[in-house]
Amino acid sequence: MTAFTNDIDKQIQQHQQKIVELEQLKKDQEKKLEGLKEFDAAIKRLCNQSALTEEELYVSRSEQIEAWITSMAKEEVPSSIYNNLKRHFEKSIARDGRKGEKKSSSLPKPKLAVGTYRNPATQEKVEKIKRNPRQLDQWIEEYGFQTVRTWKIS
Repeated sequence: MTAFTNDIDKQIQQHQQKIVELEQLKKDQEKKLEGLKEFDAAIKRLCNQSALTEEELYVSRSEQIEAWITSMAKEEVPSSIYNNLKRHFEKSIARDGRKGEKKSSSLPKPKLAVGTYRNPATQEKVEKIKRNPRQLDQWIEEYGFQTVRTWKIS
């Protein structure tokens, strides 16, 4: 035998060993999946026996679930569930941010009639000629348009 065939035989042996390891991993994975199916069935059976919903079970375990998820953030490569939840909440926050923004109305603002207005709380008088003076706008913001409208004295 030559060195060349010895080298090939070594590679074949290494590949066969790798195949054996992979087959064992496959068996272990199948065993885990079967265990998960059994666990799921046991949870459902216990929930039915105790008149619990799975949601109530999750709520009762919420602190442990939260600790588990936040611990994933410290890992170098977080689990896919962590990444999926992170993306979900980033989108949710972005949507909520857009909802929180006040959009200016395209409708014209109601206008107060020209005249003098008196604030009954402070007895201050403000005269409106064309545009609202700052004080009148502050009153509208503080008391509301409908209220300030009733303060017209002339």
